[in-house]
Parts: sequence; structure tokens; C-alpha cells
Amino acid sequence: MDLESWTPRDKARRITVLIAGYFACFMFVVFWMVLNWPWYLSPLGAVASYAALYYPLFALLRRRIRR
Repeated sequence: MDLESWTPRDKARRITVLIAGYFACFMFVVFWMVLNWPWYLSPLGAVASYAALYYPLFALLRRRIRR
């Protein structure tokens, strides 16, 4: 895999997926263990957290990462 061939959009997307994925895992544990949500609502909360972070962060990183 040639890292030099990545476009700025690829870099922004990969970094955003990494950050949003970690955030969703963290929020899953928070919803399940701290807030005592039922097992079937915790993953839905994590997916909603992922989506809520992914789109604004991707737009921000896409503007910041340019060649």
C-alpha cells in the first residue's frame, strides 16, 4: 500500500473513521455501564454517537488536510 498515493480526502476519511470509532466504543461503555441503558439500546446510542461525530469531523478535517 503506497501511502503517498492517498488523496487528502482519503486521509481525512481514515482519520475520521478512527476517531469516531474510538468515540463510539467509549460511548457504548458509557451508555451500558454508567447510564445503565438496556443491552439493546447501548449499541444504538453508540451508532448515533458515531454518526454525530463523523460528519462534522470529516468536513473539518477535509478542509484542514490539503496538499
